Amino acid sequence: MKTIIIAHNYSQISFAAMSYHLANHLANMGNRVLFISHHPHFLEKKSLKINTGELIICSWPTTKRPTSLQDFFWFSMIYFKYKPHVVIGHFVGSNIAVSVSKILSFGKVKTIEYYHTLSTQILEDLNKLTFKQRFFFIRKKIFYKFFCDLMICPSEMAKDDLKSFFGITKSLVILNPMLDRFKNKTNIAKNPIVISYLGRLDSSKGVMELVHAFETYKKKFKDSKMVLNIAGTGSQQQKIIEVVNDIKDINYRGGLPYDNIDAYLNESHFVIIPSKFDNLPTVGLEAMMNQTPLLISNATGLSHYLTDEKECFKFEPNIDSMVELFEKVEHSFNLQTQMGIDARLTYFNKFSMKNYCDNFSKIIC
Repeated sequence: MKTIIIAHNYSQISFAAMSYHLANHLANMGNRVLFISHHPHFLEKKSLKINTGELIICSWPTTKRPTSLQDFFWFSMIYFKYKPHVVIGHFVGSNIAVSVSKILSFGKVKTIEYYHTLSTQILEDLNKLTFKQRFFFIRKKIFYKFFCDLMICPSEMAKDDLKSFFGITKSLVILNPMLDRFKNKTNIAKNPIVISYLGRLDSSKGVMELVHAFETYKKKFKDSKMVLNIAGTGSQQQKIIEVVNDIKDINYRGGLPYDNIDAYLNESHFVIIPSKFDNLPTVGLEAMMNQTPLLISNATGLSHYLTDEKECFKFEPNIDSMVELFEKVEHSFNLQTQMGIDARLTYFNKFSMKNYCDNFSKIIC
């Protein structure tokens, strides 16, 4: 039996479900798994017997970002109590969990850190590299180099980004999964052709370029049957609202509750991902899980695992390429149903929760 600590969110919402199910999978294999959850926050520790293993769920002492001395000393006591063999870190709390474990074990604990967000994407959204951001990059490089035994990258693009920005090569690509929530495909009328965007409204996501491309296309082809839905929030939200207000056939839906996401994606003919830089966008996996084909930028890590004109149409993240894309979609709409079926099959073959848990457990057990 190994003791494994996972620092993430113990939730089945979005891609946090990967850690939720991995924890249960590892416990079912006979390991003792301690899950430190940031969200939701557990006031009391829970202990579950799963087959011959054990799953213990608790939370950081503070409800904010676990970066305080209180969190540091609390985790130190956790380390001495459970003496983990492996520590897996995601986002919030991984700095303390990984670094403290490595120090207190005198380097013996195997530390695994996730590289979720591309540095190129961070820089695009920042617009400029400040002194503070330079310091953060240097701190990350030190953390990755000296405290992390293995970096998990959700795509080959992330692996290349990690090497380019931080000089780190001790990495392994394991594709992020998505929990299968699919029940049945909604029967959608062919007129209008519904293209939907879901995600952050920030510069790196290319939504403003998407809006301008759609406007250009509709002016060029006035008899087009295409409509564009946009859902999400972010730094460009107000600007996008102002622009789309005067454009026919663009509907801004605001931020959607997570319970409404499947219906939104299921009731679309295509889901578009126009990112300038992106790793393995979760909405792409959710769309394919819902049997909805993608219109996807070549500047995403996800596009590497898809085949053009099978489960997606690929394009470059610029206005001219998107105008050509819309024309292609409208003229090739007869392919849409089969593309949706292929998208669902690709999701099942490459991004299922079972595949993820099986692949990840191989590097631990």
